[in-house]
Amino acid sequence: MKTQAQYIEQLHSLLQRTSLLKEEYIDYITNPFMSSFREDFAPFVELTATGYRLQMYERGQNVFTKMIYDEDAMLYWILAYTIELVTHIRLLRKYKVDNKTSFLTYDEQLVAEWQHDQTQIFDAIGGIYAQWWHEKGKRADIESI
Repeated sequence: MKTQAQYIEQLHSLLQRTSLLKEEYIDYITNPFMSSFREDFAPFVELTATGYRLQMYERGQNVFTKMIYDEDAMLYWILAYTIELVTHIRLLRKYKVDNKTSFLTYDEQLVAEWQHDQTQIFDAIGGIYAQWWHEKGKRADIESI
């Protein structure tokens, strides 16, 4: 099993293939390995001797825990979260929305744009991660109990 630093470097290497800027994603691929990080619904990964304990928290309370044993699935879980979040932030900026006083309207056109942006990034990453993105539902499969 690799170290946390090696997994972070692997995620960084994958995302360097894309249009994303390092400053857009670096915290989202680093935080999942920090034991002090517990942001609402953000992925947290604990490396164990036998696999990966995936966790999510809401308001400091654990709302999801699952052991998995597949490195690619663990990496995909972090990538899917990161790409979804960064592309959403890009949309907020593009449409000059602050999510406090103004909000996006998640109509069919906006959702299609968001999906398209995510697809472009996964296609640039390629491999199993792009395949899983196109198959849809892999993140839900990982998160199913």
